[in-house]
Amino acid sequence: MIHTIRYLMMPVIIIISVEFLLIALYYCFYYQKQPSDRKKIHIMKLILGALFIGYIVFVFELTIFGRGTSHYLEMNLHPFSGYIDAWKKYSLRDLQNCIFNIVMFVPLGIFLPLIMPKFNVFKWLLLVVVGATVSIETYQTLTGAGIFELDDLINNTLGGIIGYQLYRLGASIAHHKKIKLISLVGNLAIPLLMGLIFIGMTIVYAQQEFGHLTINAYTKSNMSGVDVSTSLELSSLPVVAPVYKKIINNDEVEALLQKKLGLSEVNVQDGGDDREILLKDKAGNPYTLFISSEGNWTLTENRYTNEPATLAKQEPLVDKAKEIINELSLLPQDAEFTVLESGNFEWKLPDRTNLNKDYWLGELSLGLKSDGSIYSLAYDFHQHQFIREVNILSPSEVFERIKNGDFPQIKYNALVTEEELVIKKGDQLTIDLMELSHMYDTKGFYQPIYRVSGTFNGESWFTLIQARK
Repeated sequence: MIHTIRYLMMPVIIIISVEFLLIALYYCFYYQKQPSDRKKIHIMKLILGALFIGYIVFVFELTIFGRGTSHYLEMNLHPFSGYIDAWKKYSLRDLQNCIFNIVMFVPLGIFLPLIMPKFNVFKWLLLVVVGATVSIETYQTLTGAGIFELDDLINNTLGGIIGYQLYRLGASIAHHKKIKLISLVGNLAIPLLMGLIFIGMTIVYAQQEFGHLTINAYTKSNMSGVDVSTSLELSSLPVVAPVYKKIINNDEVEALLQKKLGLSEVNVQDGGDDREILLKDKAGNPYTLFISSEGNWTLTENRYTNEPATLAKQEPLVDKAKEIINELSLLPQDAEFTVLESGNFEWKLPDRTNLNKDYWLGELSLGLKSDGSIYSLAYDFHQHQFIREVNILSPSEVFERIKNGDFPQIKYNALVTEEELVIKKGDQLTIDLMELSHMYDTKGFYQPIYRVSGTFNGESWFTLIQARK
């Protein structure tokens, strides 16, 4: 989002710069030469107007220009659905989208009363803010550039109100030459209330034993008139399943590779929780080590272009590959060894979620040159720490949830449109398979889920449902 904003700000800066140049010319060659009683247009008003025009262009760039036509007459009239989804997924990115839609209209609430005194009256400002939002949402819906979302109307209006309150606070400070506590609290009531709500949500989240699953962010389907059937024998007996915790420890990776492979650090770039480290070997060949916050890492020689090798060419390197991995001590336990068609060597540990104890899973891939030196090394092993068993839904309870529409519609094929995923009266849904699986939640726990598959109106279909009660 920040990258997009930087890109869109360039034409805005150019427009405002041109406006400021024109204002400067007007001030130097006309305004200063006029008698004071004929100076009808105050320079500050012109500056505010120039900034306001730049702001309007910026909003149009974000909401109208260059958005494509991927949506057609789509609407989301569920209030606060964006916040609900962000909470269910505990997604900062989703929450940022909601907050950005608020922040985007804050300047409108500030500029309007500064430029035109009429908008000191709240009802006129509110009318413009709501009207502008409805116009943008309607345009997006009719042109396919976006979805008419009730959340956008709520967030934009909230942003305009916050901007107006900030204007009122600034006007109060300018008038009284001091900050009055009543004015401060009154005009910052909405941001303070939202801050308290977010703090409360953070506390609630921290108190929960497990995190949230992204599959729970959905709107319940209306199943009236929908034929839901299955030929499976569904048990209703109580069921339990284990929950694991993903253990991540990459602290010693760089030191290990430097020591064992003779690499030295050249540069480090931090990208949030991820790290990208530029290394070089004794011959000066550059390597990039990328360490992900998810627990995996890759080492790649930058100048080497891999050419697929035949199995015959790789056979002599098998012992060398095993020797290197043993030297690095990267295998947590015995793993399945394979020579891939690409010419790389792979060690793999399968997932085993039926164990009530700690276990390792993942894979490691090694690429060697013909001389036995490393050109790529990808590590994706991690430990699952057994936490405890939890009560989960029985298969018959899962089937009842599906009959009640309490499941996410997952886009199972890239060619499937959003409209085809909407369940409506007369549709037929058949459940052919129901199997227990696991998925990571937002706290790194590996929770049980049900993978349910079958057919929807004769086409292949599946969904994922949280198993834990």
